[in-house]
Amino acid sequence: MSGEPWPKEDVPDADALFMRVHRQFVVGGQLQPGAFRDQGGTMSTDWAKFSTAHQTRQRAKNPSHNSVISLVAGAIRKVPLGVEHSPDHELDNRAHTDVIGTKTSEVRLKLTTRFRWEIQA
Repeated sequence: MSGEPWPKEDVPDADALFMRVHRQFVVGGQLQPGAFRDQGGTMSTDWAKFSTAHQTRQRAKNPSHNSVISLVAGAIRKVPLGVEHSPDHELDNRAHTDVIGTKTSEVRLKLTTRFRWEIQA
């Protein structure tokens, strides 16, 4: 990417975040709590302000192996977890947003009640 880096912005409570879910975390059409996990210290999502569910899916190594869910930022914060916009300049992803906090069994179960399917693989 060339030019100036994108600024970090505050994610409003009402805004959606898209998250890829590998097919290994969908059993019998049901999302498994293990889908909500950190990679590299945070759980990676894309802010709908700068991405679509389809674009989020296409960023996967094997897009056809992934579904996409959405979560509302305010619902995530009530779990409670943090939501921080973190544009990824190296991957040219302005939408990248981190979900910060410990993903305990209780937190993961709460998240399974707060998502919506966007694309089911």
